[in-house]
Amino acid sequence: MDALFKQKLLGLRHPPIPTTFAEALFKDTSWYSPPKEPDTLPPSFKIPGENFTEKAHLIESLERFAHEKAEELKSSIIEVEGGEVHVVPKAKWNKPPLVKSLEELKKGLSLDPKLLQLLLDGKEPGTVRVLFVSERFRRWEEVSPELKASGLINEVLAGFPLKTAELFERMIKAMKLTAEEVCLYPVEGEDKDLTKEVMNLAAYLRPEAIVTLGAKATNSVLMSQERLAMVHGQFFSRSIEGVGHFQVVPLFHPSIIETNQNMKKTAWVDMQKIMKFLKKLP
Repeated sequence: MDALFKQKLLGLRHPPIPTTFAEALFKDTSWYSPPKEPDTLPPSFKIPGENFTEKAHLIESLERFAHEKAEELKSSIIEVEGGEVHVVPKAKWNKPPLVKSLEELKKGLSLDPKLLQLLLDGKEPGTVRVLFVSERFRRWEEVSPELKASGLINEVLAGFPLKTAELFERMIKAMKLTAEEVCLYPVEGEDKDLTKEVMNLAAYLRPEAIVTLGAKATNSVLMSQERLAMVHGQFFSRSIEGVGHFQVVPLFHPSIIETNQNMKKTAWVDMQKIMKFLKKLP
């Protein structure tokens, strides 16, 4: 793995030779994009496709490897051929309370019990692959009149008004995720910060990725003050003491995507990154 790390790092310093005439001629222009595979989104969420670039994926993979290597070596400096890589220490969440069941976990959560039942029933460790984290959720009184007979839409309605919820449900399905593979929770209650509850939930469910929706959720989970425009679609490794590492991926809030059609293209690019990470795309 060390040899591969060095090889990929050197590869970034020496970009590959263009493979086509068009790429050689137009690659550095703002309007050129390489040929794309057919769009895989359903017609109800049709947006311009743009493949997740190999270079971006490589950079994020190297970052994750660098953090893991630094932890293994107990050093923030990794020696590579021709130089050094300095790794910035990551924020870490404290060890959560030990719980043995979902019912025990619920006792430490602040949401309305009816919302908790809607959001968490049927969610199991090893099955939930993505924990979506949003901002303040709706009251049960707002949600209950809009509930459908069944389906993922009912969980999504807890966090978003009907029109936004329908869009976000389509986004989840476009990512090839099932209702059993996702869970939602807010970072903010009516008068309380719920971020620790988010991490307690993550510690119990052990999702492969925590996807934050909007600036508030992103900064709360990352324990930082980042501009969402600068970090969306990137992977950040965060750890929970005594539990392990999680990949945190910020996305724009669905309400922004709903009101700004140009954001759909950006959202799809970010969603494809998560799909590749989850092996939902080749």
